[in-house]
Amino acid sequence: MPDDLELPPITVTAAETVVYDLERALDAHRTWLRRFMATLVCRTRPRPADLSEKSHLKDEFGHWYYQDSNDYLRPHPDFVAVGRYHQEMHVASRRLAAIVATGERITPARFRAFQRRIQRFRERVGALIDEAQKLLRYTDPLTGISTRFAMLPRLEQERERAARSTEPCSVGMVDLDHFKAVNDTHGHNAGDVVLREVARYLLKNVRQYDQICRYGGEEFLMLLPGTDPQRAKYVLDRLRRGLKRRRIDIGNGKTISVSASFGIAALDPEQSVTVAIDHADQAMYAAKKAGRNRVCIWAGDDRQA
Repeated sequence: MPDDLELPPITVTAAETVVYDLERALDAHRTWLRRFMATLVCRTRPRPADLSEKSHLKDEFGHWYYQDSNDYLRPHPDFVAVGRYHQEMHVASRRLAAIVATGERITPARFRAFQRRIQRFRERVGALIDEAQKLLRYTDPLTGISTRFAMLPRLEQERERAARSTEPCSVGMVDLDHFKAVNDTHGHNAGDVVLREVARYLLKNVRQYDQICRYGGEEFLMLLPGTDPQRAKYVLDRLRRGLKRRRIDIGNGKTISVSASFGIAALDPEQSVTVAIDHADQAMYAAKKAGRNRVCIWAGDDRQA
């Protein structure tokens, strides 16, 4: 992708639309190809659209590509390449259709050239679908932040880096306090709003090199590179205080505030990533037991400070 090409930010909803639109357009291409191959095999008279100089505009895929595709796809370099390969495929198909129309024989070389263009076209479409599906897999659909599937490889990279450099690294677990009461009192839609706003707040207020993901339910996992647990406690306590002061608009003129309990553990290069996550989780539960709305550091047992 060219460095100077700026694409509009893609959301989970946009990615879902991209996958749906591309798969539907690809199905339309398959329908056209089955019909066109039947024309070649059965030597039936080609349709006027297959002989037209604008045949790439007349099939269903072409109609979608040039008229109905969404704003995120249009500037994407793979999408631009899809249009080029689609047009080249139709140039080759027109040649074959013209040969059939005159009753001449299609040479193996011409047919193989047509097949190569089909393959290139499908590969580019497949690349776009894969990119959108990857985003859907690694992005939480409710909050728009990373999922644990995206975070785990990043944690592993930081563990390996810590082993090489001996720099500290911490893992934080965040769990909203009394979140069930939010759902029970105000409804699950309000709960969804709270989760989105908390995710947005955390993402906006962590340091540039920190990472955050939705771990599950009302839990968020944080990665704080180059930070020992004591320094991480300062960072997370700032987030805790800011979150508690924040008023969240849940609609119908109502605003509520929420608090969260935070747990911190060192990412030990001699232990697995899952051990660090478990330690941060236990520290977070210690914060819950101590009264909630506080930050606790894993102390090696069940007596976190």
